Amino acid sequence: MAVTAPPSAPRPPAVASRTGAAAVTAALLLLLAALAAADITQGTAAVGAPEVLKALTGRAEPSDASVVVASRLPRMAAGLLVGAVLGIAGAALQAVSRNVLASPDTLAVNAGSYLALGLAAVTGVSLPLLASSGIAFAGGVTAAAVVLGLSGLGAGTVRLVLAGSALTLGLTAVTEGLLLLFPEQTEGLYQWNQGSIAQNGFGGVLSVLPLAVIGLAGLLLLSRRIDTLALGDEAARGLGVPVRATRVASVALAALLSAAAVTLAGPIGFVGLCAPALVRPLARRIRPFARARAGLPLAGLAGAVLVLGSDVALRAAVPPDVAVAVPTGVATSLAGAVFLVVLATRVRDAGRTAAEDRLRIRSRTAFLAATAVLVALLAAVAVAAVLLGDSKLLLGDVANWAQGRAGRAVGFVL
Repeated sequence: MAVTAPPSAPRPPAVASRTGAAAVTAALLLLLAALAAADITQGTAAVGAPEVLKALTGRAEPSDASVVVASRLPRMAAGLLVGAVLGIAGAALQAVSRNVLASPDTLAVNAGSYLALGLAAVTGVSLPLLASSGIAFAGGVTAAAVVLGLSGLGAGTVRLVLAGSALTLGLTAVTEGLLLLFPEQTEGLYQWNQGSIAQNGFGGVLSVLPLAVIGLAGLLLLSRRIDTLALGDEAARGLGVPVRATRVASVALAALLSAAAVTLAGPIGFVGLCAPALVRPLARRIRPFARARAGLPLAGLAGAVLVLGSDVALRAAVPPDVAVAVPTGVATSLAGAVFLVVLATRVRDAGRTAAEDRLRIRSRTAFLAATAVLVALLAAVAVAAVLLGDSKLLLGDVANWAQGRAGRAVGFVL
């Protein structure tokens, strides 16, 4: 005999969930409005809240109005946009990979965009902002695809973090090498990499705004499929959801959002990682936030609060002339470092270390062959390091030097 629940049982939690969701959203919006108002009043110019209010109502002096319209308001708008798109991108990446450490940082999206823009600068390509965003998008989505492919598309936390960290280090090393070898072509790219929401007018914000709208709209259209992926790949396929296509499309849209943020303000670190983590406890208690359709915009609000809050805290903690030289990305990275420390102390590793992540040696012959090859390569690069340089040497020169029969020039070089 089937047992059914009373008809009125589900209704009170649902009503409470809707009320709680509205209350949390309203609280975040109020906090965001307060941070935006505070951010507008901060800066090097002696333009405080009264002058800002007059500028907004059209009664300010021309110089004060110019500061507010050309600098303060665009900076605030950039903070809102960058924080929102990074929060949404991080939440989407964590959902499709089923990994709480997935973000534009750990999936090498920022490093891929950085390298792509560095290559464009080195080749001397002069591009408008939207074309630069296309290059950043191509680099970011390629890097994210490589990381997800190496990690088995979310098969394990350790594997994903290792793949993302390794690719980030490699791509960043190549980009730093380009900056050193081509200092004139890449002028300003190093400072851009620190991440700053400072703007000169609304041109940049308006240029990347369509990319942010497209990315958010696409993720919202995929929200039901993203929710289904949480049930597992097999269950999602059983419900008719194309798992791989959904995952690839979601990663591409998240990379588009990340590329928009990178193009506008440079890499703002850890926002895409921290914002979804702040929302996750709310999703456990308030049912609507557990769905991607409501959880993604909420993560966007949390990301905007993080970016604007970091900017306001930075400008309140240090003098205005010093705060101008310190990018916002430094403050968000500091907050992200603290967050990772807290996360490391509270979260237990659920990895599979014994059977799947352990190094396996197929045979003694393979081990000895690999060791011999590595020893030979090490000897070869050691010899090359001695012989190659501004002055080329031969092995005979090294042998004569070891026997004390080399000339002064060879001895000086060695």
